[in-house]
Amino acid sequence: MVASALLVGVLIWRDKTAPPRWSSFLAGDPHEGFHLFQKKGCAHCHAVNGVGGKLAPDLGFVDQPRSTVSELVGAMWNHAPRMWERMRQEKVAYPTLTREEITHLFAYLYTSRYVDEPGDAEQGRWSFKTKGCIQCHALRGVGGKRGPDLSDVTGQYTPIAWTQTMWNHAPAMEASMREQGLPWPKFEGNEMNDLLAYIRENWGGPRSERQFLPASRERGRKLFQSKSCIACHTINGEGGHVGPELGPRRNLPPTIVQFAGLMWNHSPEMWHMMRVQGIPRPTFEGQQMADLIAFLHSLRYFDPGGSPQSGKSLFARRGCSQCHGSSAEGTPQGPALRGRSGTFNSIALAEAFWRHGPKMYERTRERGLPWPTLAESEVSDLVIFLNTPAEEHR
Repeated sequence: MVASALLVGVLIWRDKTAPPRWSSFLAGDPHEGFHLFQKKGCAHCHAVNGVGGKLAPDLGFVDQPRSTVSELVGAMWNHAPRMWERMRQEKVAYPTLTREEITHLFAYLYTSRYVDEPGDAEQGRWSFKTKGCIQCHALRGVGGKRGPDLSDVTGQYTPIAWTQTMWNHAPAMEASMREQGLPWPKFEGNEMNDLLAYIRENWGGPRSERQFLPASRERGRKLFQSKSCIACHTINGEGGHVGPELGPRRNLPPTIVQFAGLMWNHSPEMWHMMRVQGIPRPTFEGQQMADLIAFLHSLRYFDPGGSPQSGKSLFARRGCSQCHGSSAEGTPQGPALRGRSGTFNSIALAEAFWRHGPKMYERTRERGLPWPTLAESEVSDLVIFLNTPAEEHR
């Protein structure tokens, strides 16, 4: 009994003192990522929104933004051979990156891409009028007086802050619109991004969102329960069934602002159901919305959508099995990738790829094999295949 108690005590102590798992990119610190981007030499070749080197693609909004870690990992994998060749030409030393550092870098790239989400300001101006926003709000003095002039509001026009503000003020806006006999406006596709772009254009304040990060998926999980989200929404079989499931099988909108639009569209129905069930409508303050979003995103990254059968087939088609074995069991040419300690996720895959990628590239060239390319869905298939016990494929 004493030995069992001691073992339990050791396990509890180890759990409390263990460093946090670096799995979700939102858990990373974009401040650290920015410094790593400079320190590791990334800025020598890459710019971010026009700031940095010109030898390689701009990793900000010049290209289509990438919404998930799997897309970032796929892009890094696909462009790696050109990157390595250019580094040799420029005589740039190949930097080492730990999993924690990659998490910080992805957090930096994420905020760099999504702090200034692309939107059409002219379309946003049209939405501001046609959706009825102008009935209550003014911009630079032009518009209604029921709500504040949006050009005077500070600190709200970044995706996370915008989402939090839209949620907190929806009941008051709904009451005001009922008084005026106005219908509840719906935002589809990129319309919410366009609206935010228009408001930003007429605001001109700083757009930094980094004060909300690093976000905590664990705090977000507790908020999901304490704010009564779980009373209506199911995650992995637990929770209510009034609203849609929010687990891995439910794809979230690709951007945070579109997530705000989704919550806005359903706000009247959610508010009605909460009144019926006697649940007070929660508000979010400070970093809470960032933590909640980190939790919802982490559901996809810890248990990525994908097929182990498709992953195994892809593993063979892309030539991975020639070095790592048909079931990733390992061969003399490459180590085993399944059955190892820990769990694969997109961040772990990126770390392993970054650490061993140059050797893999040399090996493929020696054997006359083409460098495989990966789509986002294929990254997810590979991750779930590598996490599936080998006996399930016998």
